[in-house]
Amino acid sequence: MKTREITLSAGSLSEVQSTVNKTAKYGLLLALLMIFLVPFKAMASSQRYVLEFNDSQVRGHQGQQATLLLKRSLKQQYPQAEISNMELRRVVLVAKSKMGRGGAQLRVGNRTTPIFTVDGNPRSFNKKQSRSFDRIGFRNPSNNSRGAWQVNLNGNLIVRKVIVDVEDHSWARHYSGRHCYKR
Repeated sequence: MKTREITLSAGSLSEVQSTVNKTAKYGLLLALLMIFLVPFKAMASSQRYVLEFNDSQVRGHQGQQATLLLKRSLKQQYPQAEISNMELRRVVLVAKSKMGRGGAQLRVGNRTTPIFTVDGNPRSFNKKQSRSFDRIGFRNPSNNSRGAWQVNLNGNLIVRKVIVDVEDHSWARHYSGRHCYKR
């Protein structure tokens, strides 16, 4: 087995140190790029809005569905919210039906969820107790949040509130290339 002996002169030692310094600089630069190139979706903040309907009785007319317009209600109850920057994630309907055969469906744009049954019974229909209300959770059926956000209702129902979970993408929408700021 051959062994090699390496001798370093003062000039070659400085070349080795220079190479090590360049490698460290490039590694640091690469790490910084990875930090700043994190997808902007990860920078979105999750928010929850509670839309109060104050135990409103909702009934479709002549077999038609009644509709809760979520974007309109969000604008009315939270005027500071920038809906154009929001991505709808989840909706929870807190309601009850008179005969236990009510139906609810989330519509986002042209996509809808299946119809879910809204429970209830005639004895507790006019009572204010929170345990008499059913909670129905919907996930966004669409790949995006363009178009209408609405809950279609069938039957004779009382709606207490609708909880809307969104991601606020105002960071990603206002990225100028150099600065990332939130309005």
